[in-house]
Amino acid sequence: MGKEATRPPLSRPARVTGVIAAIVALVTMLGTVLIVTPSGTPLRAEARSLALPYFGQSWRVFAPNILKANRDLEIRAQWRDDSGELVRSDWVSITQIELRTVSGNPVPSRIAKSSWNPVGTYLTRYRNLESEQRERVRNTFIESHEGGYRPIPSDELLDELGRSGSTVSFLRMDYMMMRYATLYATAGFGEEIERVQWRIARERPNDFIHRFDEEQQFETPVTTFGWRQSNVRTDQSVINEYSALIDRYGGRPAFEKAAEHASK
Repeated sequence: MGKEATRPPLSRPARVTGVIAAIVALVTMLGTVLIVTPSGTPLRAEARSLALPYFGQSWRVFAPNILKANRDLEIRAQWRDDSGELVRSDWVSITQIELRTVSGNPVPSRIAKSSWNPVGTYLTRYRNLESEQRERVRNTFIESHEGGYRPIPSDELLDELGRSGSTVSFLRMDYMMMRYATLYATAGFGEEIERVQWRIARERPNDFIHRFDEEQQFETPVTTFGWRQSNVRTDQSVINEYSALIDRYGGRPAFEKAAEHASK
C-alpha cells in the first residue's frame, strides 16, 4: 500500500484571508441579528444607522426616479350674492376630484394629470424666482380701478418684479392657472366668479422603512398664492364640459360643501 496522501499546510496569506473572512462573516451575522431585534435592544439603533445606507430599501426600489411628494391643488373663489356683497367659498381640492378614477383602476382616465402637470410646471417656475419675487407673487394681483377692481396689468407686474425670462415665464403660467381655476369654480359653484385663489400642498409619504406607521413622518408644506381677479370670458359650452367632468368624477358634493361654508 502506498503512503497516505498528506495535505500541504496552508500558506500564510491563505490563513490571513480565512481569518478576515471569518471576522467579516461574524460581524455581518451579528449586525443582522441586531438590525432585526425588537426596538430597545442595545446597539440596535447604531447597527441600523450603519447598515441602512448600504443595505436598506427605499421607495426607489419601485422606480429609478420616483417622485418624493404628492401634489394637491386646492382652489377657492369669490362671487357676489343677491345684495351685491362678495361671498368667499371654502377650499376645494381639484386634484382629489380628478384622482377619484385612479384608485383601483388599471387604465385610469388621463384627466388625473389635468392638475398634476400644470402644478408641477407652476412650482418649477415659482422656484426659479428670487426670494423677494416669490414673496410678492404669493400676494394679490388685484388693484382698485374706476370704483371697482381689476387685475394688475402685466407691464406693471413686470416693472415691479423685474423684466427677466423667469418672471415672464412665471406670469404666463400664473395667468393660465387663473383661467384654469376660474373655469372649475364657475362650473362647480354655478356663479359668476369674480376672484379666484389657489394653494398647493405637497405631501411626502413616510420613508420606506416607516411605510406601515400610522403617524405621518413629514409635515405637509402648503404654499398659498394671493387672489387673482378673474377676467375669463369663455363659451358656455366650455363651462358645460367642466361641469360634466365634475359630475362624472363625483366632485359636485365638494363644491356644494365649500359653498355652504361661504363667508363674506
